[in-house]
Amino acid sequence: MTLKYGTKPISDAKFRFSIYDLDNEKKLAYFSAVSFTETPLGEIHNLLEIGGRRIDLKPYGLVFLKERLKKKGVSPVIYINNMKGDKDKMVEALCSLIETHKRQASRILPLIAVFGKFLSPLGGSAQNRDIDFTWEREWRYASRNRCFGFDQRDVFMGLCPDQEIGKFESQFGWLHFIDPRQNMKWYAESLLDAKKRSRLKYAVI
Repeated sequence: MTLKYGTKPISDAKFRFSIYDLDNEKKLAYFSAVSFTETPLGEIHNLLEIGGRRIDLKPYGLVFLKERLKKKGVSPVIYINNMKGDKDKMVEALCSLIETHKRQASRILPLIAVFGKFLSPLGGSAQNRDIDFTWEREWRYASRNRCFGFDQRDVFMGLCPDQEIGKFESQFGWLHFIDPRQNMKWYAESLLDAKKRSRLKYAVI
């Protein structure tokens, strides 16, 4: 099973490099990744209730086991403090790795995100807008084949609307599903079964 990159670069480093000089394959290699969030189960509903957001998240997904993701190379996003709006040159310097250390650039640039002031687009004027998504506790996975491979042992729980749980569980017999918009206590039995299957020692409710 695999999760694939999206079609657009997600790394904030893209603002400090002439990405239009790159073909699509290289754009993805240096500025894209598979994205995860470390949001607790009981708080996932908050990601679905953000008005005016460009990305409209739906109540579907997979809950992965953090320790297994770490072993597969998934890393926390590198959040750069740009509160003073003074990190343009620093991120630009990181982007210079594309010319000097291509392989290392493909490992670090996809992980870059800033909070505070937006980075100024290369050759453009300074941005007087603020951004801060550190609360998402994002992790990312970058790879040469632009996808993340996983198996059943890596997945703790599935997410879907409550009325669709029966359909999804009949299709994926090895996996329990819950509705992230509901109180987790509704699914205590499913969560405990998933905990036992995953051989977790700590509580999940």
